[in-house]
Amino acid sequence: MSQKKVVNLESITVRGKFHTAENDFNIIVKSIMGVLECLHWSTVAKMGESLMVIKLRKPYDMISSKEYSDAWRKRITTSRHGTPVFVFITVIEHLASGALLEVECRPAMWFRITQLQEEKFTENSVQEALMECKILVKQLMSVLKAKEVEPISVYPIIQRTEIKNRLLNLGLKEMVSHLDDAERHIVQNDFVESLTSSRTSFEKMIDWHMKKRGLEQTNNYKNDLERLGARGYLDPDTAQLLQSYYRCLSVIGVHEKGTPPCLYEAQMWYGMTLIVLDYFANKLP
Repeated sequence: MSQKKVVNLESITVRGKFHTAENDFNIIVKSIMGVLECLHWSTVAKMGESLMVIKLRKPYDMISSKEYSDAWRKRITTSRHGTPVFVFITVIEHLASGALLEVECRPAMWFRITQLQEEKFTENSVQEALMECKILVKQLMSVLKAKEVEPISVYPIIQRTEIKNRLLNLGLKEMVSHLDDAERHIVQNDFVESLTSSRTSFEKMIDWHMKKRGLEQTNNYKNDLERLGARGYLDPDTAQLLQSYYRCLSVIGVHEKGTPPCLYEAQMWYGMTLIVLDYFANKLP
């Protein structure tokens, strides 16, 4: 028998971002519900351009909210731990080429933790939940012929929105704007431009740090990083790593040399930029 472990909610919440050529939210909802209704799901709420659906069709004779609540409790109690029972879809942005969607899927296990106060599950149950939620999300997005922009996965502990909010709280609005540009270029398949925007946001961070430290900027960012290292604000290994990171963004993004980036390379560089900026945002004097 597999040993059980405590499971946190983030580790079983599956999310992904997709680009669909369809820009009409009502048509998006109709397409998605066409699939889910066949699987006995029903709409819980439709708020603006967000849709919340659960795996429980409300019978016509079930009038009271208590009856519905009891039926939902029975559903999550009797379902396999990994069975997807909740889907949330929202339009993040409308583009000339369509709409950018974020999709979230939760298994029965998620609600057993939050509503039944259960804590421990086997690793097999966790893996089953992740696999089945990913399959359902892909099934729904295939109906829309949507392209994966951000891989379906469990989000990291520090989400990108939190990092952006941390930067905004420091007054770094322009830096976040360049990050948004980098993400938008990925959606539009402008992968080189995405790297260029990531590089610009990094340069803005170095500018900000040099000013914060009272250091005069040099003639290039490699030298600025060396100066930050020489003054003890960066250890030598970190300074060298950041110089390599910046050089790659410059060579591939700005000068367009080397192997052109594809979707996953663009996502990787964007993710690395978020981590680097978050690192600098937390290294205040």
